[in-house]
Amino acid sequence: MDEQKISEDSYMVQMNPEHCSCNTPLQVAFFVLDNAKYWYLNFIYNFMYKCLDMNKIHFNEGDTDSAYYAISGNPNEDFTQQFNAVIKYRDFYNENAKYFFPTINGNVYDEKKILGLAIERQGPSLIALAPKNYIIFKNYCDDSKIKLKGVNQKTNKITKDQMVDCINKAKITKCTNMRLGQKNHQMSQLSIEKNGITGIHTKMIILENQSCCPFMYGLTAKDYSIA
Repeated sequence: MDEQKISEDSYMVQMNPEHCSCNTPLQVAFFVLDNAKYWYLNFIYNFMYKCLDMNKIHFNEGDTDSAYYAISGNPNEDFTQQFNAVIKYRDFYNENAKYFFPTINGNVYDEKKILGLAIERQGPSLIALAPKNYIIFKNYCDDSKIKLKGVNQKTNKITKDQMVDCINKAKITKCTNMRLGQKNHQMSQLSIEKNGITGIHTKMIILENQSCCPFMYGLTAKDYSIA
């Protein structure tokens, strides 16, 4: 159900959208669901570790089928240089990059190919608190993209300072989502308050140095050692 506020006490509600668009083939969607984690690790260990200088690459955050890296590249080039400045073994890279990255500029079919990778966003800096919870700067000014799962950013103003305060001061930012709900043929406006920005990460085990480790049955943070 979609809604749009048209006055203080009136909403325009559309129960079933008349049109929808999808640029991703269904084969891609199903393959991602079934094989994303395997192909994720395959790219890291069978490509990145074999041809890139991993001492200059830092994993910031990732999700089922995406990963954001900070790359210490060539300071004389802008942030669109990708991996060019951290390639250790050029022959291996040139031979295998075509299996992962798009090879035809502007070709959406090549970009969406099965097993392929494409750039979602890139910028000079990124602050990530957890998966689907980050701010990335798209250029060298204040233009940025904020990803905050579960928070309606149309009604909640989220800023870089709030994310920085969460890291430095453990400050929690409360957010309120407004939506319409229907029960017994009665339409009501619902107000839901939640922790929008918080240092709590419930998907992984967090160690003292902020490293994230996977949940494993019977293991706690005390069972992991920090080298």
